[in-house]
Parts: sequence; C-alpha cells; structure tokens
Amino acid sequence: MEFLILEIDETRFGIPTSDVREVVRAVSLGAPARDSPRMIGMLDFRGQILGVFELDYLRAHAEHQLSPLDHFIILQVEDGLFALRVDKAIDIMTWDSDHANAELPATARSPQTGLQSVSHPRLGLVHLLDTRKLWANVHADRLLPPAAKVEGVE
Repeated sequence: MEFLILEIDETRFGIPTSDVREVVRAVSLGAPARDSPRMIGMLDFRGQILGVFELDYLRAHAEHQLSPLDHFIILQVEDGLFALRVDKAIDIMTWDSDHANAELPATARSPQTGLQSVSHPRLGLVHLLDTRKLWANVHADRLLPPAAKVEGVE
C-alpha cells in the first residue's frame, strides 16, 4: 500500500494515495462556514467549493497562520472532496505489514483519529491516517456533503 507522507508541526503522517486527489500549494481562502468550527476556509477547486480543515488535534501548536509554503491535500471520500491543510507534502511511502514494528503510546492512540504508526527506515515514525475517520472528525459538529458545485463554473 502507498501513502502520501505529510508533515504537521514536524510530525509525519501518511494518507493512502488512493484517497488523494491532488496536492496543491496553499492559496487565500474564502470565509469558513459559520456552523463548521473545524473549517479554516473555503477553497474553489476546479469549480467545486471545498471545505479546508485544520486538524488541530494533530498539531502540537493549536494556532497556525496560513502560509504560501503550506499545502492543501485534496482528499476523496466516497463521491465527495475536502481539503486538509498541512505544513508540507514530503514523499510517497510504500508500506507493508513488515514495517509495522512501532506503536503509538496508549495515550496518543485514538479510535476517532484512526491513528496507527509504522517505523520506516528512511522516514522514521509515520502516523497513518484513515481518510474516512478524518472526514467524520472534521464534521463531528455538523453533517454536510463533502463538496458543493459552484453554479456557472464548468
């Protein structure tokens, strides 16, 4: 299985490449939806308005200003899209069960985040993310479709 390796506060995370639609540089965002406190803004991505989320529970520092050096990871969940703001996308890692020799401390493991960890010989400890659980977490306060079509844009 392949994972896109990304970095948030110098901690490495992996997302299955099968869930990654695209990686783009951060750009200015529209105002976030009022009833979605985990959303940092709205992104026009090829005619679709996507919510962009800051996963503060994955960050060592709760506050982070958007920078042009940041990346947005466009993720596919079933038939919808959403974006995740990360410090940077680093590499693609191929992982199999032979690499799974490291565990997160019991206090850091959470069924809500779907985190499990692997030790990679070159990348070090990588925490694996479950895209569907991420989607559920960012919308825990509110249920809405992953993306909305922008009228008049092809």
